[in-house]
Parts: sequence; structure tokens; C-alpha cells
Amino acid sequence: MKDKYILNLVFFKALFASATLYYFAIYLGFDMFTYPDFYTSYGNCEEKPYTNILYSELFCNLSSIFGKDITHRSSVFIFLAALINMLILVGYFKIFEKYLNEKGKYLLIFLFVIHPYINIYFFRFYTEIFASLGIFLIVFYKIRNFNIDFFFVITAIILMNFRNALIPVFVFYCLYEIYTKLNKKNSKEILYSAILITACLITYLPVMEFSSKFISINSNVNFFEKIAYNIILAFGFRESIGVSRDIFVLDEWFDVLSFVTSMILLSIHFIGFYGITKLSLRKDISILLIFIYLVVPILAVSHMRYLVPLIPVLLFGFSYVFFKDQSKLR
Repeated sequence: MKDKYILNLVFFKALFASATLYYFAIYLGFDMFTYPDFYTSYGNCEEKPYTNILYSELFCNLSSIFGKDITHRSSVFIFLAALINMLILVGYFKIFEKYLNEKGKYLLIFLFVIHPYINIYFFRFYTEIFASLGIFLIVFYKIRNFNIDFFFVITAIILMNFRNALIPVFVFYCLYEIYTKLNKKNSKEILYSAILITACLITYLPVMEFSSKFISINSNVNFFEKIAYNIILAFGFRESIGVSRDIFVLDEWFDVLSFVTSMILLSIHFIGFYGITKLSLRKDISILLIFIYLVVPILAVSHMRYLVPLIPVLLFGFSYVFFKDQSKLR
């Protein structure tokens, strides 16, 4: 049965993500939905932030309508996060399955199911979920060879106002599309791209000051050392280590386990980047533009939370390195 892959992915993903939630939230007693930015910025409806404005408006308006606090912890948003994340994984599998043989398909499902960071963020309705949707939108259009259209423009505008970090990705994606369509005289495609670039610039103006301050973080550190360090942090280390920058502090057994896990993830993600680069060079180099999403964090402060929207692509790249289906590659 052709859909056996999807059935396995959905069943085991729901099982492992739920087990992860139970283990950390119930067994260990961790607060799985800690999100300081929500209460200091997005949930502060008296002084609404100028970043990710639609995310703040969503919860403030819902709280006003229902007369009670509606937050990312609300059951409906926990369920919605799980549904969206599941659909994203299913979507990526459907996009990439033609490039993998049977072993590769099962490896990709296995990686989607067990990846700890995907499981940890599976039920979290954070702003990253909109970044994941934005990256998926671009990959979907590129792999299927679709041109930028009205739906893409409207969806991109909505998503980048939920997650401003998507702005540079959409800008460079549109610039590339304009460049490739100039000789073909595809005026409609160029017009849509120009409209989206204009919308990106308008959206960026209110967050320009915040963006400048964010990039200036760790500005006293040697530039090349900071870049190298932040790349490693982005591809393999959790937020607490990314902020403290203490990779090699191993005081307890949990730190050792975390370090070993990070090194494994670092290796998988780097190999995955090599794999997606190989596919991009054979199909469309512009697929790599999605990694512009990491540029600003790498210039400032970096950790694996910023990698979350790109992890499914990297896991495909890892599977592709070892189990690509040459007969179906076009």
C-alpha cells in the first residue's frame, strides 16, 4: 500500500512526540512550555511589541474576545501545533520521497520520528512554527517547479508578520526569481516578486532597530571566531548552551548525555546540509536560499532553536546522501 509510509510516520511520530512530552513534563517535571518572550512581549497587550506583530495580535484579540487569557499553553494551541507540525513532516515526506529508495524513505521516517528537537517542539505553538511553514512554502514551490503566484505572496506576507526572521529569506528568494525570469520576460512572475519584496521592506522598517541590536550581540568577540562558534551552536546545541556559550562544561551525567546527543545531531545536520547541497546543485541551487534564515543568528547569538524550521530538510539531506534513488532523480 503506497500510503504505508505516511501511516507509519503519523503513528510513530504521534507516539514518540507524546512520549517525549510525558517524559519531560510528567516524569521529570520540566515545564515544556516555558516561553519568556511570550509574557514579556507577545502577551503584553498593553504595550504590544513591534516584532512578530501578528503573533501578538492573535493572542491579544482572542483573549479580548473570550474574556480570559488565551496563551500558547491553551489546549487548542497545543493541539494546533501538533497538527501543523505533523502536516509539515508529511508534506516534506511527500515532496522528497521520490529522491529516496525504500531504505531512504524508512530512514527519513525514522529520523523524523526520533529527532529530539522536533519532538520537543512538536506541541509548542511558538513563532518558530510560522518559520517552519515559511520554509516549507519555499521548498514546496521549488521542488514542484512552481512560479511565485498570488497565493505565495499573500501567504508569505502573513507568515513573515508572524515570524519576522523570514523577511531576508523571502527577499533573497524573490531577488533570485526576478534575476532568473528577466531573460524570459515573465512580467507576471517579476511583478509578484517585486510586490513581495516591497512588503518585506515595509514589514522590516518597524523591526529595524531591534534587528540592529540583535546583530550587535557578542560584537566584542572576534568576528571569525564568533561565526565558527555560532555555526556549531546552531547545528547542534540547545538554547541554554547557545546563550551561555559553555559547550564543554560537563559537570553532571545529564551534561555528558546532552553533549553526546549534540555531537550526534551536529554530525547528522552537517551531513544533511551536504546532502541537500548535492540535490540543489543537480536540481535548483536556489533551494539553498532557505539557509539565509540562519544568517542573522550566526552573526549574533545562535542555538538549535533557530534550526528547527530547517531540520526536516537536513534530515532529508542526510537520508539522500546514503539512500538516494538515482532512477527517479530529475
